[in-house]
Amino acid sequence: DWAQSLRGVRVDVPEAVLTGDTARLACDYDLEHAALYSIKWYRGLEEFYRFVPKESPPTRVFPLPGINVDVSLSDARNVTLLDVQKQLTGYYKCEVSADAPSFHTEIKSASMTVVDIPAEKPVLTVDKYRYATGEQIQANCTSWSSFPGANITWFVNGQQVPGPSPTVIITEPGESLETSTSTLELEADSTTFRDTKLRLRCEAWLFKLYRRSSEELELYEDTPQLASVLGPSIA
Repeated sequence: DWAQSLRGVRVDVPEAVLTGDTARLACDYDLEHAALYSIKWYRGLEEFYRFVPKESPPTRVFPLPGINVDVSLSDARNVTLLDVQKQLTGYYKCEVSADAPSFHTEIKSASMTVVDIPAEKPVLTVDKYRYATGEQIQANCTSWSSFPGANITWFVNGQQVPGPSPTVIITEPGESLETSTSTLELEADSTTFRDTKLRLRCEAWLFKLYRRSSEELELYEDTPQLASVLGPSIA
């Protein structure tokens, strides 16, 4: 059955890669008894690489801004991109076509994000360091200048705070880099403080490429002081 001559097409594209690194895109397939007619790779809708075994040379590269194909490391199953930049973030498609008589074609795609990591660790700030029972503790964690904006996770007394915290991501002018600021709000009470002390920190992270912690801050419970029972002493 020629229509079933092409099976199991799958692509392996890095989920995330650092700016300036090399990215290897793989396209696997099973032609069974058919011959390969062509492999075509696209970024979005634009073709940038083609492999046709019957042509000489079999490899063709189409100019696309920012895409630099290493032909020596590219073939019928792999494409190697050198010095990737943020503009190459997007969806990549592999189109596999069997030869005559079926010319059966399948397309699979996957996304890749090109990451700029922050140069500095995140910074944690609070409006004060002592809190009375019932007061609201508000802390901000800021991670500057990355692409995309970093994810932020909070830790209180060494335990990760579950669920997302409100985070604002701002695009920096002219840089296409982003700054993330997350806010954590807690009520000061006996469960928040351990022995009148609370340890607070945040982590900024991007995929599996970057994870850094802020400095840990210590906040203190402002316990009321008992007045002297005897009152002022009389000389």
